Amino acid sequence: MHGKLARWLRILGYDTVYWSSDDEGLLDFASRTGRVLLTSDVELHRAALKRNLRSVLLPLEGVEVQLARVALYVSAHEGIDPRSFLEPEATRCSLCNGELVPKAENLWECVACGQRYWEGSHWRRIESTLRRALELALSSGRVAVADSGNER
Repeated sequence: MHGKLARWLRILGYDTVYWSSDDEGLLDFASRTGRVLLTSDVELHRAALKRNLRSVLLPLEGVEVQLARVALYVSAHEGIDPRSFLEPEATRCSLCNGELVPKAENLWECVACGQRYWEGSHWRRIESTLRRALELALSSGRVAVADSGNER
């Protein structure tokens, strides 16, 4: 459900797994690996909280709102400033989550799938989306975190 968000989190340099299997397996995986669960499924979110897992209940709205919500969560719970959180890093493949290695100036390649990345004209759209997410996070403050469903 949040495949687009997973790609954006990878653009930001975060090790992100997109789970497309059963909820029970996802909860077990989150428990074993200590990952934060990002979901719009209220029941899954509640099940995660019952197991004392970290979970963020996301809106079904656009990716900027979702990124802002995650930025607020990590700010409140991990002490990472939203400005730092929403700064892109060329370290993860947005397709497979593999590691990116530099090949030339402003050119990277994924060691896992071979996908190549560069700072082309699309970079302005990426920066625009991240700017909007930051504006939303900074204007929402802690209210959005408090309203999102008793996250841990």
